Amino acid sequence: MDAGQQNYDPELSESFADALKPGTELLHGQFRIEKFLNAGGFGMTYLARDSLDRIVVIKECFPSSMCCRNDGKVMARSKQHQAEFDAVVKHFGAEARRLSKLQHPHIVGIHQVFEDNQTAYMALDFVRGRDLLDTIEDPRMKLHPRDVKQILLRVLEAIHYIHTNDVLHRDISPDNILIDGKGNPVLIDFGAAKEEATRASRALSALHVVKDGYSPHEFYIAGSNQDASSDLYSLGATFYHVLTGEAPPDSQARVSAIAADRPDPYKPVSGHFPQFEDAFLHAIDKALSVFPPDRIQSSREWIELVDTERRRSAAMQQAEMDRQIELSISRLVQETNKAVEADIKAHEEKSVAEKKEAQRLQKLAQEQARQRKKTLDELAMLDDAVFQEEQALAAEEAARRSAMNPNHDEIHGKKKRRSLLSRLLPFGLLRGTFRGNGPSDYL
Repeated sequence: MDAGQQNYDPELSESFADALKPGTELLHGQFRIEKFLNAGGFGMTYLARDSLDRIVVIKECFPSSMCCRNDGKVMARSKQHQAEFDAVVKHFGAEARRLSKLQHPHIVGIHQVFEDNQTAYMALDFVRGRDLLDTIEDPRMKLHPRDVKQILLRVLEAIHYIHTNDVLHRDISPDNILIDGKGNPVLIDFGAAKEEATRASRALSALHVVKDGYSPHEFYIAGSNQDASSDLYSLGATFYHVLTGEAPPDSQARVSAIAADRPDPYKPVSGHFPQFEDAFLHAIDKALSVFPPDRIQSSREWIELVDTERRRSAAMQQAEMDRQIELSISRLVQETNKAVEADIKAHEEKSVAEKKEAQRLQKLAQEQARQRKKTLDELAMLDDAVFQEEQALAAEEAARRSAMNPNHDEIHGKKKRRSLLSRLLPFGLLRGTFRGNGPSDYL
């Protein structure tokens, strides 16, 4: 069954008198409306054909609370609404252009954004299939646990992709996940994607319609902090519905119960569905935690929790990373030890060299001292030899003179003795010595 056909409600079409009539052309005939499909806070959705006769889905920016249609043109209901309406149309076009850059097999493609009838439009791929809500509510359909897990993993891949592109879906629910003819999920309806802070914030907040059971409590509070865990809460609620057949309790009711110190009305799925792995059920319960810090924080984290192969792969990657770190540390320790050993060896070699040099210098000093003593001894011996030679020459000279004049030696000997005494003893001492004993013969 076509996604467009299963959403089509003739009574709903009649109730929206402002809906474009079949046959209406847009963008100078490039698109022709086939039929009305649905309406929401931001606008209306149609089945159409493009200029190549391909079926497409057209989404029209039509915030009915502040605008109406007059002769095909869309205009604000009053002057008071004009500024807000203009801001919403501007945001719708800007958001559509931003979303058109998302290219993923499990995200509906936006292949054209344009303006007509004084409002904005986006042309989306038409996905043949039925949404997840119809699938789980059809008693003839029974999803196998393996199929449920596969659908979840593929939606998580799509959500991971949009989150890495700084986009929040903000409207994940079973009716916004289409299952195509091959069983592949396709995430649709990004009309409520989180906008940046703009002048349209107040008007957009008023238009945004939360879905009880699927929206986390922060979606009910204007200006609240919303992040990836907010979308994952909605995804957890979606698969809670897949398992139990109904949406979980409203998050506002859960917050009120906790604030009043009453039990949380949420009933965990862990331990109640034996056909699913404990990790699969635990992840849904964790994603549905009331307070954001307690939830699963990223699609990648959820994938690793429920996908056995990826968990094993992640564990192996972590182990390999740890091994690489360990090897790096080991190499660093080895290099450090080598450097320390080299420093110690160099220090030891330096110490040995310094010791050898000290020994060499000591030996040199000892040798120099020995040489000096030897030289002094040689000089002393040389002086003694010269003195003895001089004495021998003097003795020979004395003997020669004595032989020539015997008396001369005696007389000369006396004089020599006197002369020696007069040199050795002070003259005064001699005189004092002999004065006390009478006249000296010497004097």
